[in-house]
Amino acid sequence: MKVTKDKVGPGQYVLSIEVEPKRLQQPLRRAARRLTTRRPMAGFRPGKAPYHLVERTYGKELIVDEMLSEIGNDLYREALDQAEVEPYARAEFEITQLEPLTLKVNVPAEPEVVLGDYSGLTVSAEPVAVTEGEIESILSQLRDERALWVPVERGAQMGDQVEIDALGNTDQGQRIEQNDLVLELSAEIAPSGFGDNLIGAVTAESRQFDIDYPEDFRDQDLAGKTVHFQVTVKAVREKELPDLDDGLAQSLGDHETLADLREDIRQKLLERKEEESREAALQKALDALVDQASIEYPPIALEHEIDALQQRLSDRLEQNGFTLEGYLHTSGKSLAQWRLETRPQAEARLKQSLVLAEFAKAEGIQVSGDELASEVTRVSSQFGDRAESVKEALTTEDSLLAMTNDVYRRKALSRLLSLATGEEQEEDPAPSSGAQGSEESASADTDTDKESVAAPEGS
Repeated sequence: MKVTKDKVGPGQYVLSIEVEPKRLQQPLRRAARRLTTRRPMAGFRPGKAPYHLVERTYGKELIVDEMLSEIGNDLYREALDQAEVEPYARAEFEITQLEPLTLKVNVPAEPEVVLGDYSGLTVSAEPVAVTEGEIESILSQLRDERALWVPVERGAQMGDQVEIDALGNTDQGQRIEQNDLVLELSAEIAPSGFGDNLIGAVTAESRQFDIDYPEDFRDQDLAGKTVHFQVTVKAVREKELPDLDDGLAQSLGDHETLADLREDIRQKLLERKEEESREAALQKALDALVDQASIEYPPIALEHEIDALQQRLSDRLEQNGFTLEGYLHTSGKSLAQWRLETRPQAEARLKQSLVLAEFAKAEGIQVSGDELASEVTRVSSQFGDRAESVKEALTTEDSLLAMTNDVYRRKALSRLLSLATGEEQEEDPAPSSGAQGSEESASADTDTDKESVAAPEGS
């Protein structure tokens, strides 16, 4: 068998395979027999027609196609071995010539990474501190979360909560109805101006007003249209904050005094900032490692990375009761547009992943059985009473492989940071949110509008 190899792009080869006729004599006759077993020829028992008649009736190309279903894998593997190409994904043959049989195949090759000299790579984590203003901000949030909504007799103000029945109609006859809708009056209510029209309204008051929806409103049925609303205010409530005292501290966990709560907030903020500083340093180290490396991969590898980000986004949306189709509609994007916009992020993630894997190999990083067992225990313990059943479910081959990869990556990142900072790092007990192009940002922004009215019910 004669094989020629041409490189047609990064990580992409075209192999031309010429197979000697003698090697194909018996496979072609077996293929002809199988073909006529499924599609018997008149005058012959299934599989018993002479080869020359089968070729004359069905054509040699059809027989070759049938033959390749039998020996194609062997030809493909032998061609790869001769060309010294490690495939990234399976490729299909194209018949370019029947005599002698010549096949062409486009082969995406496994990515290749050549690391630079990372021995001198140096980064440092920025020092962190917690200010009193940050502590006060957290305390303010905690008070806000535990606030009560108390009915008032006065007119509604910004920041109040109102409960309304809203009925809207467009000039085109569209009807919008939402009952028992609870809103916190703010400038963020969509569409703009809706909340302003309720300022000063008292309980049991009805108001009528028109709202012009912007051209880019997420509901295309309402975009650019004017809606006439009739709104009845059923209740007006103001926010009543709890006192900032020892009682609040005691209601928030194991704190005896407000001073205890402040110290707890300080420590948690400090830990979070230290982790963020560590992740920023790690990202710098990983970026530097990527910049020093030579990386080559086939186009399909990037498409697979985009596929993974798309699946991640879809899963996260479903967990929150949304769909990818709905998210794209709200965003005003097609899936093709989203994939195009996601491409730079996917490319950065792919390069980081490839370089980190090569770094781990160079550093001889491995995952022991004890480390894997500890990971299974760590993950399952988060499920409380279901820990044992979850632990058993995690012993499948796919689950163990995924957890092995997680531990392997964390060890590699920890080793990289140790080398870059010159300080021994303790391996994270759980996956870090950083140093991978931020997986969370893969979902773009999955939040819906903070408050929204005038979207058809059920939308």
